[in-house]
Amino acid sequence: MKKKKVLLLFLCGLFLFLCSCGNQEEPTAADTPTPTATPESTPTPEPTPVIFNPDFVVPDSSKRPVAVMIDNQGDRVLPQGGIAQAQLVYEILTEYNITRYMAVFWDTLPEMVGPVRSSRHYFLDYVLEHDAIYTHAGGSTYAYRDIPKLKIQNIDYQVHSSAFWDLTKDINNWQDSYTSRERIEKFVSDKKYREESKVSFHFSYHDEFIVPDGTDATDVFIQFSSGNDSTCGYIYDENEKVYLRSRIGKVHIDRNTEEQIKTTNIIVLKISSPLIEGDAYGRRNLLNIGKGEGYYITGGKAIPIEWSKSARDAQTQYTTENGKPLVLNRGQTWIEVVPKLEYLTMK
Repeated sequence: MKKKKVLLLFLCGLFLFLCSCGNQEEPTAADTPTPTATPESTPTPEPTPVIFNPDFVVPDSSKRPVAVMIDNQGDRVLPQGGIAQAQLVYEILTEYNITRYMAVFWDTLPEMVGPVRSSRHYFLDYVLEHDAIYTHAGGSTYAYRDIPKLKIQNIDYQVHSSAFWDLTKDINNWQDSYTSRERIEKFVSDKKYREESKVSFHFSYHDEFIVPDGTDATDVFIQFSSGNDSTCGYIYDENEKVYLRSRIGKVHIDRNTEEQIKTTNIIVLKISSPLIEGDAYGRRNLLNIGKGEGYYITGGKAIPIEWSKSARDAQTQYTTENGKPLVLNRGQTWIEVVPKLEYLTMK
């Protein structure tokens, strides 16, 4: 009897348990929490740098440049033509404390370049380091000795007059000879001069305009001797970020553009240029093999630099005080060679 009672109680409990389980509701989709998706992070794009002076033609190392000697003697030469289109211009003393220009063009030759003047032997060192085709009108005895010796491919008014023309009919005017892109390219083609460069352009450029941490240089004045036979000046234009050039106290105008010459970079090098002993014309040497000091001027500031050149055909190396290669702002560069840094004033 007790066994039956126990069995009955067990069955009743089992029945109640099963009923309880059957009455429980199944969870619905609404009751099930939806997993939250983790949002993907979108990378912030880096700003594209704004290229300063995008129209400037950066020298192409695959193309051989043309170097042209340009007169800077007195007022009869004015206005000179083509200087504004050159990427690089050298200004160096010649005899009688007068300077001469050598403008270097990498595929930017205009239709008028000049007045073309005679060669001096130390300009050949810079022709060599750029592997340039050298254009000139005559030359000193030292230059005529060195041009064939150094195997420089050249275009000389005294020999190749078809590559030039005179602005006047005055046979005594040696300051009126011009050349052009068309005439030079035809001469190079006819002579089968090599058109591919053997050297790389040894400057590089910032994409953005960089102002160095240096001393103030918004008003720059350069003389080349104790007298004022040749001087030049640069006034900084903050809006355009260029220097406006003057020569011998007057605004320097280019014949082709009829505008004042503007430059972005000025490199001043201290290099001694002693007179050649016994030379009847007062001609000079340039002691440019070795090392020296100078300044790099851009953006209204100037910083000290050092230069070195190991041989006549070696490229001049330009470094900042920390030994790093000098990097330029995009634009024309003038290299001004002075015998003393005291001839440079800045404010």
